[in-house]
Amino acid sequence: MGRDDDHTSTYVEIDGREYLLGHDQDRGDVMSRIAEAARSEPAFVDLSDGGRRVSVLVSHQSRVVITVRHDSAVHAEHDPLDASIADWDL
Repeated sequence: MGRDDDHTSTYVEIDGREYLLGHDQDRGDVMSRIAEAARSEPAFVDLSDGGRRVSVLVSHQSRVVITVRHDSAVHAEHDPLDASIADWDL
């Protein structure tokens, strides 16, 4: 279960905090490591977005959500300039 294509971004939300998953990490592998940590004693799961690495402590009480967004939706959502230009009548 890797990237669906080069035009998507994967976000991992753990206990309400969202992390962008780097293209260098396999979504299926990360999901397996999170599931394993949730089944055992609390364990750290390493996530990377390519430019930064973060270790998140995951336990059986952690709430995890994996979201895959198409990059055009991500761009429009995070770029208010794009949204305002689209509303202009030229």
